[in-house]
Amino acid sequence: MFNNAAVAMPSKQSEVIAVQTKASALSNGWKWQIPLTNRIGNGYVYSNDYINSEQAETELRRNLGLLDSDIQAKHLKMRVGQVSEHWHKNCLAVGLSQGFIEPLEATALHLVQDTIESFISAFEAGRFTTQHQHEFNQRISAKFEGIRDYIVCHYKVSSRTDSQYWLDNAENNHLSDSLQLILDCWDKGADLSQEIQRQNIQHYYPAVSWHCLLAGYGRFGNLGAVNAPSHEVNTQEISRYIKQCANQFLTHNKALEQSINKSR
Repeated sequence: MFNNAAVAMPSKQSEVIAVQTKASALSNGWKWQIPLTNRIGNGYVYSNDYINSEQAETELRRNLGLLDSDIQAKHLKMRVGQVSEHWHKNCLAVGLSQGFIEPLEATALHLVQDTIESFISAFEAGRFTTQHQHEFNQRISAKFEGIRDYIVCHYKVSSRTDSQYWLDNAENNHLSDSLQLILDCWDKGADLSQEIQRQNIQHYYPAVSWHCLLAGYGRFGNLGAVNAPSHEVNTQEISRYIKQCANQFLTHNKALEQSINKSR
């Protein structure tokens, strides 16, 4: 995993609050954009082997149209990896003390929750002893590795060639056996769902997630003969139908307003 730093800064919320967060590729990493009720959270996750903190901040400001703004940016260093034992003697590492994977998939809270629930189950099953400590550590470590592989794949299969960062990511051969087998299976046009089941990694990311990732990047290997649909698809009609459906719901701003009022 190349990325080891980030720079974050807020920007003003627009009149209409967006309904989704965005992750967009930049020259040496990617940008997050998270709409909140009072502001938009922005950040640039990058590798300082390719760009320094000042250059990263300038690129983010330029991308946001905030080059001349006096909004303060916050610089962060990321120590990516995991501890060798999440449960060691009478100590349990949770959160940043156990490890960190860059936030592309926003998995930090999930890993905290899973660690706590898994520990409770293992500790109770072992009658409050370390009987199941080894199995617990293996399970959590495998979870970290499964998430890591899915994130690494985002960079490995990218077709961007506009910077050395993206070229080096595409040439990255430091892949786990699991990820390499997934890519080989996909490129050969074999049954990816079967391979994921064989590896027993569907609990991390199911087959549909891998299909969306690999197809979304336009990576298509030996697919064999692909039959075209027998009928034409009217995309304008589909768009019109979706818009009509959307008109039956509250706007995002109104839904947020009602939700806030109910919680008071």
